[in-house]
Amino acid sequence: MANQVGIGIIGAGVIGQIHAFALGGIEEAKIVAVADIREDAGRELAEKTGAQWYSSIEEVLANPEVEVVTLATPSGLHPEQAILAAKAGKHIITEKPMAISGEGATKMINAAKEAGVHLAVIFQNRLTPDVLKVKRAIEAGYLGKPVFGNGYCHWHRTQEYYDANGGWRGTWALDGGGALINQSIHTIDILQWLLGPVDTVAAHAATLNHDIETEDAASASLRFKSGALGVIQGTTALDDSDPVKVDILGTAGHVRMENNQVVSWKGTHDLDDSLLTDEDRALSDGWRADERFGEPHRRQMQRMLQAFANGTEPPFPGEEARKAVDLILAIYESDRTGTRVSVPHQES
Repeated sequence: MANQVGIGIIGAGVIGQIHAFALGGIEEAKIVAVADIREDAGRELAEKTGAQWYSSIEEVLANPEVEVVTLATPSGLHPEQAILAAKAGKHIITEKPMAISGEGATKMINAAKEAGVHLAVIFQNRLTPDVLKVKRAIEAGYLGKPVFGNGYCHWHRTQEYYDANGGWRGTWALDGGGALINQSIHTIDILQWLLGPVDTVAAHAATLNHDIETEDAASASLRFKSGALGVIQGTTALDDSDPVKVDILGTAGHVRMENNQVVSWKGTHDLDDSLLTDEDRALSDGWRADERFGEPHRRQMQRMLQAFANGTEPPFPGEEARKAVDLILAIYESDRTGTRVSVPHQES
């Protein structure tokens, strides 16, 4: 790739604007194209970024200046769009969830491999220093043997939120689910990343406070492959939003994180910066407690673009990002069937 990478943003909604904000602060990035079938929204974002507006992803992919596309579209569209981009020889950055089915995730990964391009997924919360320190502390045994791992995303969303932009949120076809796969996926991803693969789940889901197809509340009981147990709760049905929480409890200590920052720690050693690897420091470089939404995207996207240019693995490739999707899909299956479900595991 050239010194300044040509970017095409697919989708000019809220997340497309976040991608534009993030990329606008990366010296190596140049937004050259914006695609959205809504002309007003597409043109507005294109004008703000000095890019060309297109009505379709196909037109963006035909632009030789575009080397990387970012997918900021409804989740159910990601596989088809990623496959088109891969076939056109473009590297792909996609919002979470990367797909809403295991088949879709597999097709995306295979298409990128066959085309020799990178596929990377936004999971910016992993790049928080405290999350990285907790990961290293667990690996070093500072909490002893893990006993419980719990993740809670207790949020509020209005009916207007679900009705906006054509009402794609909270639909099976385009959102792939509700409170779990859209809002709670970051918390679920961090939990399974910290404690390792989940073996089985038993779950219940319900729609309690919105007029949508999918769940606005779900609770799952987990058994990790390590033998540890845990809970995932995700909802958008509450009257207000609480900080997202992750609790890890072991035989020698415990940790609680709220909004990806440690608020309580007890372990065999102090939790300090000495735990961080050189790669961890690079990934979290520039983090601030008061950073606005979009700045963590910028840090991750910058490292993605550097990896694309260097031919190295970006944070985070499709094989890694699909783990949270596979876990959520197993939770949905458990609720549908009323049975305990094994979580599939692919090589990463």
